[in-house]
Amino acid sequence: MPFFVVDDGAHSHRKVMAAKNAAMGLWVRVGSWVTQQLTDGHVPGDIAKMYGTTPQITQLVAAGLWHKSGHDCPRCPQLPPGDYFMHDYRESGNPSRAEVLERRKRAAEKKRKHRAGEQQRSGTQGGTRAGQQAFDDEPPSDPEQPEDNAPPPAPAPRRAPGPAPSVIPADWEPSHDDVQAVQIARHDAGRAPLNVDQLDAVTRKFVRRMRDDGRTAAAWGGRWRQWAENERTEQQATPGGVVVHLPTGRGAGAQPQSTADQRAAAAFDLANKLRAEGNQRWTVETPPSCSATARHSTTAPSARSTPAGGLQPCTTSPSTTTPAPLWPATTARRPRGPASACGSSRTT
Repeated sequence: MPFFVVDDGAHSHRKVMAAKNAAMGLWVRVGSWVTQQLTDGHVPGDIAKMYGTTPQITQLVAAGLWHKSGHDCPRCPQLPPGDYFMHDYRESGNPSRAEVLERRKRAAEKKRKHRAGEQQRSGTQGGTRAGQQAFDDEPPSDPEQPEDNAPPPAPAPRRAPGPAPSVIPADWEPSHDDVQAVQIARHDAGRAPLNVDQLDAVTRKFVRRMRDDGRTAAAWGGRWRQWAENERTEQQATPGGVVVHLPTGRGAGAQPQSTADQRAAAAFDLANKLRAEGNQRWTVETPPSCSATARHSTTAPSARSTPAGGLQPCTTSPSTTTPAPLWPATTARRPRGPASACGSSRTT
C-alpha cells in the first residue's frame, strides 16, 4: 500500500505559506486519494470539488501547487479541461502507478513460491485446506499450527484435592513444630516463653473457642500459632517496684488473693487497730460521788465548787475504770466541754 509523501519542510515552504491552511487541507486530502487510485498526480475536477471549495482550488492553483488545463509547466503533463494536476508529484517522492503495480506483482510471486514450498512439506494439494480460497493478501500458513483433524491436546493434570474442612476435635493438640515456632516467635517479639501448664491452658481455650464458634478448617496448626503467639502471661513486678505483703488473716494453705481483696483486708485491719487505740485513749476514772453537774463544770481538775463560789479540793476516791468506746452504740453524744472537776481527763 503506497503512501502520499509530504516533505518535512513543507510547513515553511513559500507556496504552502501562500496557499493558507484551508487550501493545504484540501491538498493533503486529495493527495491521499491520488496515491490510493494510482493516478500519478492527476486530480479529476469532480473529486476536487467534492473535497474542497472553489476558493480553495483557486488558492492552490495561484500558489503553484496545482495546475489546471492549459498550464505552462514543462515538467507536468497537460490535462483535459476541468481537471487538475499536482505539481511535481513524482519529483516529491511519490511512487508511480507502474512502480506500485510491479511491487505488488513481486509480492504475489513471493507468496506463491512460499505456498508451493508449504505444499511440498505438508503433502496437501494446492497448499490450502478444504473449503479455503487462496488470496494474494492471505498471510502464509503456519506449519506448526495443528490441522482440523489433529487430536486435541491432553488436559493438564489436576492437583490432588486436600483434606476437607472440618470442626476441630475435642482432643486436638499442637505438633512439636507448632510449639517450637510459637516459642521462637514469642522470643523474637520480646515476650516470655510459655511453660507446659501455659501451653495446655492455651490449647484448651483455643479448642473451646473454635468449637463454640463452629469454625471449620483443613488444618489448625497455623491458627493455633497465631493464638499462642498473642497469649498474655502473668505480669511480673516492674524493676524498682516495692511489693507490700498485706495481712490477710488466712491460713498458710489459702489461695492468693486479688488486689481488691488485699486492700479490703488491710482496711479492716487498720480499722481494728484504730478502734483499739481509741478505747485506750477514752478510758476515764469516774468517782461515784461526782454528779453530772460536777463532771460538766468548768472548774479545774481535783476541785469542787462551793455555794459561795470558792473551790474545794475533791476528796472522793476514784472508782473503777470505765472504758468509753470509740463509736458508741447509743445515739447520746459525748460531752465536748473541758475536763470535769472530779479529775476525769479527756483529750480535746
